[in-house]
Amino acid sequence: MNLIEITNGISSLIFVVICIFVGILILNNYFKFGGKDFLLVGIAWIGLSEPWWPSSLSFIVAIFNETGLADPIYLFIGIFFLPLFIVLWLLAMEDLIHFGTKHIIPIIFSIGSLIFEIYFMFYLFSDYTVLGNMEGPVDANFSPILILYQLIALLLFFITGVVFAIQSLKSSEPRINLKGKFLFIALISFTVGTIFDIIMTSPITRTMLVISAIMFYFGYILPPGIQRIFLNELPEN
Repeated sequence: MNLIEITNGISSLIFVVICIFVGILILNNYFKFGGKDFLLVGIAWIGLSEPWWPSSLSFIVAIFNETGLADPIYLFIGIFFLPLFIVLWLLAMEDLIHFGTKHIIPIIFSIGSLIFEIYFMFYLFSDYTVLGNMEGPVDANFSPILILYQLIALLLFFITGVVFAIQSLKSSEPRINLKGKFLFIALISFTVGTIFDIIMTSPITRTMLVISAIMFYFGYILPPGIQRIFLNELPEN
C-alpha cells in the first residue's frame, strides 16, 4: 500500500470506530432510561458508517495479504445493510418530529430499497463489475446506480435530521437549544463530508466525518460536562 492508501485506510478505520463508540453510548441510554428512540438512533448511527466498513476492513486485511478484500465482499459489506439502517433512522425521526402520516416515508423508502436490493444481489452474483470495482486495496469505485442510492439515503437522513435539529433550535430551553446547534453542525459536516468523500476520497473528508460523529453525540446526548462548558453552569457538588 502507498501512503495515500494507508492514510485513507486509517482515517476510515478511525471514523468507523468512533461511530460504533458513539452508537454504543447512545444505546447505553436505552438500557438506562428506556425509550425506543435511543435504540433506533444508536443502531442507525452505527449503520450510517457502513459505506466505510469495507475500506476499514480491507485496510486491515491488506496489511496481511497486500490486496485487501475481494471485490464482491467489499461491495456487499459496504451496501447491503444500509437500507435497514436508514429505515431505522426514519422510524426514529418519525417518532421525534411527527411526520403527520404514520410510517409513509419509511414504507416508501423500504419499497424502493427492496427493488434496489434485488438489483444489487442479482448483479453481485452474476456480474459484480456492474456495481463497482476496487481501486487499490482500500477504496472502490461504485457504479452510478449505487452512488444515486447512497445520495437518496443521505438526502433523507439530512432532511429529517435537519427538521429535528430546527425543532430543538426553536426551543426556549437552553439545553435543548444547545443540542440543536450540535446536531445541526453534525448533520452539515456529515453530509458535506460524505458528498466530498464520494467525489474525492481524502483524509480531510474523513476528518469531517469524525467531527460529525462527535458533534452528533454532543447533540443527541449532551454530556453534562459539555453542557456546563457551553452554558456556563457550575458543576454539581
